[in-house]
Amino acid sequence: MTEPAPPKPVGMPWRHPLRSIRVRLLGRMLVLVGLTLASLTGAESIIFTARLNERVDSELAHDIKAFRDFATATSGGPSPPRGGLRTLFVAYLEGYIPEHGQTLITLVDGKPYRRSGEDPPARLDTDRALMARAAAVRAPSYGDTNSPAGSVRFVAVPVTVAGDSARGVLVIATFTQHERDNINDSIRTQTYLGLGAMLLSACVGWIFASRIVAPLRLLRDTARSIHESAITRRLPVQDRDEIGQLAGTFNDMLDRLDDAFTTKRQFMNDVGHELRTPITIVLSRLETIPDDPADRARTVAVITDELHRMHRMAEELLMLAKARRPDALRPEDLSLSELIEEVYVKAAALAERRWLLDFAENPHRDTLHADRQLLTQAMIQLAQNAAQHTEERGRIWIGGRAGHDRVELWVRDTGPGIPLADQQRIFERFARAKESRGRTGAGLGLAIVKAIAEAHHGEIHVDSAPGHGAIFTLRIPYVTHALDGGPQEP
Repeated sequence: MTEPAPPKPVGMPWRHPLRSIRVRLLGRMLVLVGLTLASLTGAESIIFTARLNERVDSELAHDIKAFRDFATATSGGPSPPRGGLRTLFVAYLEGYIPEHGQTLITLVDGKPYRRSGEDPPARLDTDRALMARAAAVRAPSYGDTNSPAGSVRFVAVPVTVAGDSARGVLVIATFTQHERDNINDSIRTQTYLGLGAMLLSACVGWIFASRIVAPLRLLRDTARSIHESAITRRLPVQDRDEIGQLAGTFNDMLDRLDDAFTTKRQFMNDVGHELRTPITIVLSRLETIPDDPADRARTVAVITDELHRMHRMAEELLMLAKARRPDALRPEDLSLSELIEEVYVKAAALAERRWLLDFAENPHRDTLHADRQLLTQAMIQLAQNAAQHTEERGRIWIGGRAGHDRVELWVRDTGPGIPLADQQRIFERFARAKESRGRTGAGLGLAIVKAIAEAHHGEIHVDSAPGHGAIFTLRIPYVTHALDGGPQEP
């Protein structure tokens, strides 16, 4: 029997180092710098070569003019020089002193005839291809060729003399290899400098890329280290660039996850803590059901009551968990006066009390953007809480008003009041005042109201004194932000 394969390690999959963002950023930067340097180097080479050819062509044009002036002066007028074409070539070559790196070659009827007296860097009259190329010209023609001494720039000019049937060509050639070597040395030096600059750019770019990627690495490490039991770590937001915005967004996500996990843990703890007692009572009663019909009926009544209590508690816990979710709100445009009247009508059916309407109408602003159902539920919960702690025919006010930047909704009663020490803790889960003020069902009513207020980015406040009743006030902004609706101006 073969052994099972070992489990794969949990974690991020291995990636090749060359695929990291830092290496890719650096690589793209170096490619861009390299292409830029190559483009500049190529452009400079083309420009320097074109300038060299332009200068050499200008010198060759000057030499052509000098030959034409000599031919005109030799003829002394319209009559041809004595001796014809060959005499003209010989006379010109004998009086011509070529510059360094320059040579003159004459051709008569397609064959080399004479060349200048100075020894050139290389013999061109023995280059059959060049001579055939020059002999075929019908107009002054510039060109380049290679020789044992390197590159050569030349011009071939056809020459004819009246009265002489021979056809001649004057070739003036300049050896440009020395200048081209200087250009190549300059380009080579610039290439070496460019490579050095790329190396320096790589070092500096590696440092910059490391600093840019550092928040991303921190984001990765934080994401790896986060689990349900350790979600309090946050990223430092130092800049306002895209990475800083990403870190801020990540922190917001962690806040939402933290709230979700906290709600989950609280819900599980509450269920385990509060439902244990009624479940124990039900199980113990079921295990000892008496035979007597009267006792059995009492036992069934106790079990039914505990089951109803568990059902009510489960609904309140679910409501409390739902109110803390970021997507719990379904905001809409509401009329404050209509909301107060609706709550007043519903609250009046809760108990036999003297229900009073206390609404300060604001003709300039009566609209808010909030969740109608949740606000109504919070107000009804406050009204029910007031009814439970107010004597029969006691007075309870349902009211509200539109303030400058927020709306206030309140429920005021004439009950026994709440001690100052208990006025904050009554909004906690399962917390109760000494006189049991705030106990509705499982003691979650005021906690639900607080969760609804916070879901609207508002708050719940109580103002009370023993023997003088209590007033619970919901303060919420005019505009409520929700995931599905976003901010809207009424």
